Amino acid sequence: MKMERVNENKIRITVPFRDLEDRHLNLKSFDYNNPDAQELFWDMMEQAESELGFDATTSQLCVEAYPGSKDDFIITITRLPDMEEFESIQKYIKNKYTKRELRTKRKTKKLVVSIVIYSFKDVDDACMMANLLHNVYNGESNLYKYSDTYYLQFCKNGFDVIDFMDIEPQLGEYGDRITNVGFYEGYLNEYGVKIIQSNAIEKMNSYF
Repeated sequence: MKMERVNENKIRITVPFRDLEDRHLNLKSFDYNNPDAQELFWDMMEQAESELGFDATTSQLCVEAYPGSKDDFIITITRLPDMEEFESIQKYIKNKYTKRELRTKRKTKKLVVSIVIYSFKDVDDACMMANLLHNVYNGESNLYKYSDTYYLQFCKNGFDVIDFMDIEPQLGEYGDRITNVGFYEGYLNEYGVKIIQSNAIEKMNSYF
């Protein structure tokens, strides 16, 4: 695996497909909740901490995966800004546990996938969802088009005052939530057309 530091809070990891094969994984069926995928992820995080000094022990993470060359794929991992309450929890955890104990705990905990993707039959439905989200969402978002379908991508962690689960039923009125996020995220980056980048929700709400 090749590791690069993009900036203070983001790293890029190039993973050869043979590494997946060694762990009985493949990109199309890659599931972040699969125990083998979880083990691969935490092994990568330990290597990133050792080689790059990238410590994500208690940070909230945004994980994105997409195809690289024909022999590998790329994962970007971003540490998200912490809310004040979450930061106090971080300090408590750091004071209570040693680094070795934290490493053991994080390899046994369930990795929460932050990325969310919804599909839409037409752009009007995507704009309706953007109108619903713009007052409560403060993170990055992208709008893609592939074939005749539109896809809105955002992070669960980007909500200001509410939990994603509280608003999810309303979002389902406008689009269909994609379940195999790991595959679709990479597929859209590779083959989809990125219509609006970084702040799609804000732009759609402003101009449509």
